[in-house]
Amino acid sequence: MQQSHSLFTTLDWLIRDEQGVQSIEFLGFFPLVLLTMMIFWQLAAVGYTGVVAAGAAREGAVVSARGGNVDAAVRNASPGFDGRRWWRLLTPPCSTFSGAPVTVEVELEVPHVEFAFFGELDSYPHIKAQATARCEIGFSFP
Repeated sequence: MQQSHSLFTTLDWLIRDEQGVQSIEFLGFFPLVLLTMMIFWQLAAVGYTGVVAAGAAREGAVVSARGGNVDAAVRNASPGFDGRRWWRLLTPPCSTFSGAPVTVEVELEVPHVEFAFFGELDSYPHIKAQATARCEIGFSFP
């Protein structure tokens, strides 16, 4: 009879003892905290890419309006996006008269958080931005 009494006492003690429960709860909750932080970090990267793309498009349009090197302007305005940056002129380049609009579109690939168990994705999101500036080439008098 003494044997069963000690078994019930031990089980009762194990059920009522809460040592280690906080550690187990922390271990279960910690991956969710990490996942939430990674999602917010990815959203911040998307926002940053949008700001950089808009700035690069604006710089490219201004340099194109002045007859300069658009590629160098876009490259300098979007550091860290080497190999993940594309740009194009949406309007013809500036001609001999000023006032004509020139539009530059810049597309940047969003930096991404890599998940260890998912590997690489097939495609990553791209952010596009456009900017227009008026040509500033001087007048040519006949």
